[in-house]
Amino acid sequence: MENIEQTINRRDALKTGTLIGALALGGLFSSAQALTKNTKTSNKIPTRDNPLLLDSNENAYGFSPLVKKAIEANMDKISLYPMKVEQKLHTDIASFHQIKLDKVCMGNGSSAILQASLYAINRMAQELNLPLRIISPNPTFEFLDAYAKPLDIEVINFDLDSKFNINIDAMKKSEREFDGVSLVYICNPNNPTGNIANANDLYSWIRNAKSTTVFLIDEAYAEYVVDINFKSGIDILKEGAKNIIVSRTFSKIYGLAGLRMGYAITTPELQRRISDFLQFVGVNLFAASAASAAIKDFNFRQYCINNNIKARQIVVKTLESLGLKYAPSHSNFIFHEITGNFDDFVKNMKNQNILVGRKFANYDNFCRVTLGTPEQMTYYTKILKSFREKRYI
Repeated sequence: MENIEQTINRRDALKTGTLIGALALGGLFSSAQALTKNTKTSNKIPTRDNPLLLDSNENAYGFSPLVKKAIEANMDKISLYPMKVEQKLHTDIASFHQIKLDKVCMGNGSSAILQASLYAINRMAQELNLPLRIISPNPTFEFLDAYAKPLDIEVINFDLDSKFNINIDAMKKSEREFDGVSLVYICNPNNPTGNIANANDLYSWIRNAKSTTVFLIDEAYAEYVVDINFKSGIDILKEGAKNIIVSRTFSKIYGLAGLRMGYAITTPELQRRISDFLQFVGVNLFAASAASAAIKDFNFRQYCINNNIKARQIVVKTLESLGLKYAPSHSNFIFHEITGNFDDFVKNMKNQNILVGRKFANYDNFCRVTLGTPEQMTYYTKILKSFREKRYI
């Protein structure tokens, strides 16, 4: 574990090139304990009124203390419009990713970004007088499918393979054969499986796709990935790709799900198109100020990453001991086999005051479980083992 964490710290420090990153190389995590004083971590046994929330992939560590300070500093500005803090966040995001401002647009959560992106590409298809369809894996995050329904946009889903990998070859074949505009949706890491797409296959496809194809890469959980084989769509954009929209969120590792703050990084042309469908002054005062503080807090982010690895290892060890299959997670959740009836498993977990994820297509005997703190996942695995003794799983 120490070697893994040191590798993570070194990589992130070299990427940020900041003083705080350099300090992290020396293991400056004594302040990390203080970071969690205002978060929702707890070692208490869950109760009916205070259950263990392992159902929505929220951050078990809450949010950075810098976020609380930022919100408190803006309390007396509630009567003012948030344009200044919104502009500051715009600049902070661009600076963090080392890109120009005209490649960033922000919205009320990444869900708003996904919706606006779909509307933008739909308009582009209309301008070209071509049909539009969405190509995506199955299962994956379902919001884009939901946004497509009222517009009568066709959605073509391709099942994952036996190792939970996205079937890029089949999706590519569909894209090449379609005489119209294709919006390829890739959630990377994928939700609910948590595995990452093969970077060589995906980005070779992006570089060689038809001129009428746009890739919407949903990287809601990218900050959790430590695998050296992962490559963000942002890197492909920096290399000159013109057909990518990368969606990011502050809801996951930054712990701001309740404030609804998301953004897209794309080309200037696609940024303008997406912005046409985003709400004017759509970022509220607290969300913008909190996000500006959160994105700069390297220590909190790294603390979450390191403990997420520990929590995942606890679960994986138990799953292997029980002979339960699981997807290779690179996120803050794990998708694992339950063998029994899904609804019964959820009910039995709820009886233990633990809430777990929903059912996904093609995987009735699998459950997506959010990774809480190591202590919380130790408790979860204890319950799993008791379920085996009761023949629930």
